[in-house]
Amino acid sequence: MKIQKVTAIFDEFRLKDVEDALIKHGVRDFTLHPVRGRGRYFDSFNKNHLVKHIQMDIYARSEQANDIAQVVVEAAHVSADSEGLVCILPVNDLFWIHDKCSATDSDFQFHP
Repeated sequence: MKIQKVTAIFDEFRLKDVEDALIKHGVRDFTLHPVRGRGRYFDSFNKNHLVKHIQMDIYARSEQANDIAQVVVEAAHVSADSEGLVCILPVNDLFWIHDKCSATDSDFQFHP
């Protein structure tokens, strides 16, 4: 089985919409990190000009990663300069700590 990691960075105010969209498609497992950064848009009202966003990491079967990324893009999109980005990275292996085993196909859910 091939696994990929979908990483999305988007406006923290879009989190509920992104979560709801993913859950609608059967994706229930993801990790969230609060992040700050500067891209095309910067916060000119803050001294350091950094924008607050959320980083979401989702592990998925390779054949589902693009579809999951598109779900995130659609849910996070609001036509603003500071919307963020989504990337897909290969994963060599993924181990579950609780049972010390590699992940299997049945560990990942997505339905269009």
